[in-house]
Amino acid sequence: MEQIGQVVGIDGDTAMVVVRRHDVCGKCGGCGAVISGGGENYIQAQNIVNARVGQTVKVTSDTGQVLKASFVVYMVPVISLLVGILLGQQVGAALGLLAREELVGLFLGVVFLLASYFLVKGYDRKMNAGRMKISIVEIVEQPADVPIDEKC
Repeated sequence: MEQIGQVVGIDGDTAMVVVRRHDVCGKCGGCGAVISGGGENYIQAQNIVNARVGQTVKVTSDTGQVLKASFVVYMVPVISLLVGILLGQQVGAALGLLAREELVGLFLGVVFLLASYFLVKGYDRKMNAGRMKISIVEIVEQPADVPIDEKC
């Protein structure tokens, strides 16, 4: 994924870059955003082109990482809910709760949904503590206030 942003801070060989948040992204964090708000994301990126504060830059990240994060954030909870409901119905039927197997399914589905929250949080911590695959690859000569198409 490529984004255009403005360098707002430098710390050694990394830079803090503010970019506009895509409407599609929501708050998934797959792009490496460390702070979000007001339609902007602050991304910590490797400063391989020695950009300075105030410069407009092109930031790239691994598209596979973004897609994997999107899958984990959106699909794991849905799959967990469905598996919990189906498993709960099977458990309810096995226990002879024929009139209440749907309630057992609903209860177990909610339990699995809540458990998936902890899985997603654990994945998020792992991704944040892990490798940084976000880099500044180019200094753009265009002013930051001019709209630029961003590619996902």
